[in-house]
Amino acid sequence: MKLSKILLILFVSVSVLSCKKDDDSKTNYTLNNANLAGDYDITFLKADVDQVVEINGVPVTSTIRAVGSVFQATVSFTENGTYTASGNYLLTTTVTAGGNSETDEEIITLDDSGTYSVDANSETISLSGATDIGDGTYEVTLFNEDEIRFVLEDSYSDTDGSTTDLRSEYRFRRK
Repeated sequence: MKLSKILLILFVSVSVLSCKKDDDSKTNYTLNNANLAGDYDITFLKADVDQVVEINGVPVTSTIRAVGSVFQATVSFTENGTYTASGNYLLTTTVTAGGNSETDEEIITLDDSGTYSVDANSETISLSGATDIGDGTYEVTLFNEDEIRFVLEDSYSDTDGSTTDLRSEYRFRRK
């Protein structure tokens, strides 16, 4: 009887430890070109722009909310630091200014290419040459074998006194 209890405890211990090891390997996925390389479907896009402009000395606040949907678009990252983006998606944009809102829908066609670099220490990806996706350094908020998410936040002031706050987020799922 003692032997069967010992074997049962040993079996349960081995099972638990082997499951733990599998879980750990998923969380330790390093952000680098080799791990990023591949084809991804775009699954989420959202951009928010808040702007304050002075018109005849009166500050006017406007907001732009853009949300992508109906994605049929792919981004391909290569190990040598280049990327391409192609396909279509529906972009719904709502502009609010002076208490009035207007919503517009447009099919966006992606035909983009450029270069990228990743920094595992700061957990960022920098895109260059991008016209459709947008140049900039994005904070990587999630990266694993299956998906990557990144966010760009920026604030700036123009010489005319206007201020702009921007936040955009992209999500991609590996094919």
